[in-house]
Amino acid sequence: MKINLKVLNVQMVSITLIVFSVLLFKFIENNIYTEPKIKKEDFQIDINTATMEELIKVPYIGEKTAEKILKLREEKGYFKSVSELKSLRNYRRFKNYLKVE
Repeated sequence: MKINLKVLNVQMVSITLIVFSVLLFKFIENNIYTEPKIKKEDFQIDINTATMEELIKVPYIGEKTAEKILKLREEKGYFKSVSELKSLRNYRRFKNYLKVE
């Protein structure tokens, strides 16, 4: 039985590349999706009085989400709780930066 060294080398390189790719992907994934370094105690705004500009400064709230918050506030009159925004995208991420007074 003769072992073809070229085929064996190609297989080893392929396996090494696959393992390296998986490890690299995990590393990138863990470093991209980290929470902002701003603590909620340092930055909380009242959603009943916040302007569009203030809402956009909140991590994970962009222009569209800020518009939706303002529209909901206009429809309801005021918010009793931040949890009333649960239907919005990224709620879980931005909820700690908001408050109701």
